Amino acid sequence: MLKAVVLAGGSGTRLWPKSQSHYPKQFISLLDHESMLQKTVKRLSKFISPEDIHIVTLSQYADYVCEQVQLPRRQMMIEPENRDTAACIGLSAMHFLRQGLDPVLITIPADHYIADEQAFQDALLQAYRQARREPCIVTLGIKPTRPETGYGYIKVAAGGAKGMLPVERFTEKPDLPTAQLWYTAPDYYWNSGIFVWRASVIRDLIGEHMPHLAEGLRKIGQALGTDRESEVLRAEYGRLEKQSIDVGVLEKARQLYMLPVSFGWDDLGSWSALARITEPDANGNIVVGRHRLVDTHNCIVYSDRQSVAAIGLDNLIIAVTDGVIMISPKDREQEIRTFSLKSEEGQ
Repeated sequence: MLKAVVLAGGSGTRLWPKSQSHYPKQFISLLDHESMLQKTVKRLSKFISPEDIHIVTLSQYADYVCEQVQLPRRQMMIEPENRDTAACIGLSAMHFLRQGLDPVLITIPADHYIADEQAFQDALLQAYRQARREPCIVTLGIKPTRPETGYGYIKVAAGGAKGMLPVERFTEKPDLPTAQLWYTAPDYYWNSGIFVWRASVIRDLIGEHMPHLAEGLRKIGQALGTDRESEVLRAEYGRLEKQSIDVGVLEKARQLYMLPVSFGWDDLGSWSALARITEPDANGNIVVGRHRLVDTHNCIVYSDRQSVAAIGLDNLIIAVTDGVIMISPKDREQEIRTFSLKSEEGQ
């Protein structure tokens, strides 16, 4: 069996003010009428039956999921609060194992851009066949196109069957000098965050490398499908270890493979991503929305309602949405998330 688990509980802080904690990026549309979540589910539906697509999200986002995606409520797994990806992926595995199932799961974020959907499908089916044959993890690796410090990296070893490269190690978000070194190295790839593995492999690896999380998930798993499910989930979930699956499991695990892919991938996590998936105008500007730009170059301008007029600007990000105007130099984009975090704190 092959099932997809879409991770749709993130906050998207670097796309503020368009993405905010009460309505984060997976539910917004940046370039057309479809949200990132809708695009992800549609993409998966082309080779996975709709009843085999499941979504993990936070309780406050459950209604948004129901509004945007025509899936029954039983295909949603609700987190009472955000405890990062190790907890939510572990929770998804427990849901299937509790039912006596051990499917191969594609665990995939809801906010990726994919250009070549056929190549995407082919890669995931190849990864599925590998994960079905042996108890392993298969991830999709992207060849770096820039020294990116916001992504994790994968170092691979030579060899492997049918393009499957054994993984030597995962490393989360390096500093710039390291990223510059790895960008040109032939054996380093970006970690796409897309993993293919059996539910039992997820459970066993969390048990081996994150025993405290495993114990909490075990208690929750025992209550799933019973009249105590909501009570136990509320009581236990907030106590779970808060850690990414990359740091908690993948950096320590063995029997990992990476499949190199080139289907046109981007993590739509920041305004600069628009420049990578959208053609610029004659002055190098990326513009979404009504605008009038004079002597303005290499800017990213986004407005969902208001018209934007600018004169003599260079290398800025300008985002106008929901009554907020955000302006930042491109080279300080990583600081945009501080505004989002302060908004969550009521500042």
